[in-house]
Amino acid sequence: MAAVLETLEQSPFQTRLLTGQTGVEIKDIRLQDMSDENVEATRRLVGEYCVGVFPNQNLSPEDQLEFVSRFGKITKTPGVDMRSGVDFVHVVADRGDPDHPVSGGFHTDTCFVETPPSFSTLHAIEVPSHGGDTIFCNQYMAYDSLSDVMKSWLEGMRFKHVVSGTDRPEEVPDPVWHPAVRTHPVTLRKALYVTYADRCIEAEGLNPEEGKNLIDFLYKHSLRDHAMYRHRWNPGDFVMWDNRCSLHAAVYDHGDQPRILHRVMCQGEKPFE
Repeated sequence: MAAVLETLEQSPFQTRLLTGQTGVEIKDIRLQDMSDENVEATRRLVGEYCVGVFPNQNLSPEDQLEFVSRFGKITKTPGVDMRSGVDFVHVVADRGDPDHPVSGGFHTDTCFVETPPSFSTLHAIEVPSHGGDTIFCNQYMAYDSLSDVMKSWLEGMRFKHVVSGTDRPEEVPDPVWHPAVRTHPVTLRKALYVTYADRCIEAEGLNPEEGKNLIDFLYKHSLRDHAMYRHRWNPGDFVMWDNRCSLHAAVYDHGDQPRILHRVMCQGEKPFE
């Protein structure tokens, strides 16, 4: 924890922790004005705290693409219609269900490719007056809170990741195997790397029942509420999260009110233990 707080103290920004260890607000800077030093400080902060929140940003789709490209090669989810007319900018537009508000399911973005996204970003264009929040779960904490026996058992374990739900089935890649625990290349901390059952379907070396039970246990464990940050959207918010150490989910409880966000992601490295 001391090393994590040191990262915050050494930051060149005006910052505020949003929970004990998950989420940091970075204030009073325009993303378009960031120096290379600022970009690297952002990479470190988001890597440590899983989520970075930049309020009051005014970004065109091209501005968002330009900023995210400073963190890595721009990527997108295979088989998904971007709906924006701008390649690599995904318009996330949805309405809620006031009678049965549910989560979109906690997940890490596009885990079913060889090199999943490192960072995902959302820029709030139009948001509801209430509801439509996004919740993030810290997967460093999920791993750290496992028993030593479970940590030992997960060494060398791999899970099979597949696509679930797509607009264009012909673009869907083959299943991939990723480590159950991955090391973050910047922070060098270990994080649990699991997602919901439709996309994480098999544990290497275990029979189907054993694998399902293990994945179900780890997924439920990864959602422990002490590790969560819940973001309440305001127009102009720019939120950036690290898929290598977090899960996230939208909550569709905003009724008929529109919720429009622009998503841009950058490609990460092949996950390694």
